[in-house]
Amino acid sequence: MPDAELVQRAKSLIDRLCENPRFAGSPEEAHARELCKAELTGAGFDCREIPFDYSQFPARWGPPLSAAVQAATIIVVARMAMIGQPLAALLVGAAIVAVLVWIDTYTKRRWVTTFPAQRARSVNLEATRGTPRVWLVAHLDSKGQTMPMLLRIAGSVALSVLMLITALLLLLALVGVDAPPGFWSGLEIAAVWAALPGITCFVANFSAGAVDNASGVVAVVLAAQSPQAPRDLGILITSGEELGLSGARAWAESARPDIQVLNCDTVDDAGDWRCMYTGLHPDRLMEAARSVTQRAGERLRAGRLIPGILADNIAFADRGIPAVTLSRGTLATLGRIHTRRDNSNAVTGRGAAEASVLLSALAKELT
Repeated sequence: MPDAELVQRAKSLIDRLCENPRFAGSPEEAHARELCKAELTGAGFDCREIPFDYSQFPARWGPPLSAAVQAATIIVVARMAMIGQPLAALLVGAAIVAVLVWIDTYTKRRWVTTFPAQRARSVNLEATRGTPRVWLVAHLDSKGQTMPMLLRIAGSVALSVLMLITALLLLLALVGVDAPPGFWSGLEIAAVWAALPGITCFVANFSAGAVDNASGVVAVVLAAQSPQAPRDLGILITSGEELGLSGARAWAESARPDIQVLNCDTVDDAGDWRCMYTGLHPDRLMEAARSVTQRAGERLRAGRLIPGILADNIAFADRGIPAVTLSRGTLATLGRIHTRRDNSNAVTGRGAAEASVLLSALAKELT
């Protein structure tokens, strides 16, 4: 799909962005943002930097606390079931799960911008040409984690499965079908092991973030520079995505409701293309994505965002703005995200170049 020159251009930009880790608000991120600004200004875009304040607390401590609470809930409920109190155990478990869902669905969104602890500041880069209704979005910041994303997601999925098994066993106990005590003990042990990746997953600053998300930034920049891109186009390079989607949430608060967002996050050189959404189904965006990838002869897997993964499209969907995330990768990709192995040596630039072709065609299709 892309020619050799475009692939080489993508590789060169990824190498430059990945010279250092780009933690949100850091001088290294600011340097990378200047590079993006120069590229977009040269393509005829009017650029402006938009500072925002946020709290790092939800992103830093939310996952470890959530994993710990889920494991503790399973253990407490199992102990109550073993002493013959399945109804009380079910009510306690349901109450804790309801609180966790409430925090995840409503409170966490507000805490990113309002929570008083661990306040920080960073900057979004907004670039416009004409009067844009379609916006290409990618996050610039990177982060390291003490646990690779693949392990964290696996632990999160395992905890969810264990919670469902626990609820099913309690319901069976209410109708007189009791699980043996040894089974409950095994469930407790499994919960501890499943929670360990989340409990020990702490934010750090040692990943150069090549695939996550220099690849997405380069794809968006190259799409903006493409002759095939529409004249009226908006580009948003966010910060703080790795810290609770803070940059996208701050920008979305004042965004026009009639825009459409194409977010690009994590584009490897191999794997199936994915077009993912959350909230209400964005019909027009998904139809356009299928049409464009089909014409390009590419395979597309369209559906909801993979559980355990956060992307900036969530922030826009929460505000009622149609948004999707374009991504490509494999299990090996997830295994190196947020680690030192996510550096520019691991990518050729072909994935980002191909994504740029798809994004420019998608933007054109939607205007």
